Amino acid sequence: MRDSEPSPTDRRALRSRRTILGTIASIGGVALAGCMSGGESGGGMTTTTTEDGGMTTTEGTMTTTEDGSVDTNPDVAILNYALTLEHLENAFYRDGLDEFADDELMQADALSKFSETLRMQVPEYLKATGEHEAAHVSAIADTIEQLGGTPVEEAEYNFGYETPTEFLAVGKALENTGVAAYAGAAPSIVNNDVLTAALGIHSVEARHASFLNLVNSSDPFPKAVDEAKSMDEVIEIASQFITENPNDSSALSRGDSMATPMRKEDDGTSDVDILNYALTLEHLEAVFYREGLETFSADELRSASVLSDYDAELRMTVPDRLAAIGEHEAAHVTAIADTIEKLGGTPVEEATYDFGYETPSEFLAVGKALENTGVAAYAGAAPSVSNDDVFAAAAGIHSVEARHASFLNELNVANPFPAAVDQPKGMEEVVEIAGQFIVAE
Repeated sequence: MRDSEPSPTDRRALRSRRTILGTIASIGGVALAGCMSGGESGGGMTTTTTEDGGMTTTEGTMTTTEDGSVDTNPDVAILNYALTLEHLENAFYRDGLDEFADDELMQADALSKFSETLRMQVPEYLKATGEHEAAHVSAIADTIEQLGGTPVEEAEYNFGYETPTEFLAVGKALENTGVAAYAGAAPSIVNNDVLTAALGIHSVEARHASFLNLVNSSDPFPKAVDEAKSMDEVIEIASQFITENPNDSSALSRGDSMATPMRKEDDGTSDVDILNYALTLEHLEAVFYREGLETFSADELRSASVLSDYDAELRMTVPDRLAAIGEHEAAHVTAIADTIEKLGGTPVEEATYDFGYETPSEFLAVGKALENTGVAAYAGAAPSVSNDDVFAAAAGIHSVEARHASFLNELNVANPFPAAVDQPKGMEEVVEIAGQFIVAE
């Protein structure tokens, strides 16, 4: 199975300039589609990607007031808040990767316990992370301009690191803060297309955080549900690194618009429908880990052929971390089922499954597929949730699924974060994938 995975060289080739530009266009396009309504239309251009990776540009709209001035979309302040953080992260990776050579990063004291396989991945994956943050900056800034706003500018920073190990530690802190920031801001987003794009970035930040936690010898997924942070909390953290800020703080003020988000998709689904959809997936994942960890002993998992190039330090952690993932999925099942009952619904029951694995390596490969599908499923369903508390909890689970996916990708010698933005999947598409494992309901 491992022979089918792309080599590091192949993975670098996949992250070509065209791929990054396509990602930028994709984020900008989805964020801008239909963001404005009412008033008179002015010139606005929406860029999208075609199936072959090219780009097309179409005319969009921008609302104007009766006196002819531009009426800034209420999501602009949230996007500028996100842009403030993306500027910070982009500068962090750009400057750090200029300062430390690949060899210096691979020889970081923090990585001394890991094998050459993982140490050699670190410069490559840090560069990919930096490319993602740069893509986020470009896409969010373009979207703000299309919505009639003015993007905040990059500030000047002092990240306080002096060694590669300190650089990795700061990266871990920034990425985990980014996860909490997106989770805290998402419920205030008015437009569903902007929300979908934000969730796609949110889960990528969680993938980054999982890997940075791993290389800092921390738990890649410390909780079953990621906690959100408020804008004030996040700005206070970010301000510790800002030495000179050219931006007006009013750019982050939404005023009265924060009180009336209109997030719910009018698609005929209730919150109970969405929760039962999520519960179907969580049952699937919970049983997958429960049965797999009963099938394979800890020694068998550590000796999986797909892990053969990894050091004993990493392999020793695999059974416990898989068990933790299983506990997370079981906790999700319980929490979602309880919420459905509180909303007056009936939770779907666990089905009977056949996951098709015969070896520990195959078990890890199926886990990778399930976790990545879970990320896409939550991103696709979230805009249909109407209850703010339900949405906030779903966002916290969404990023944990992404942390799991990052780790399972790593174990399968695949890129933990293969794209700058995770793409959502619709309910029908996800149910079709899940149905391959269900043998009786």
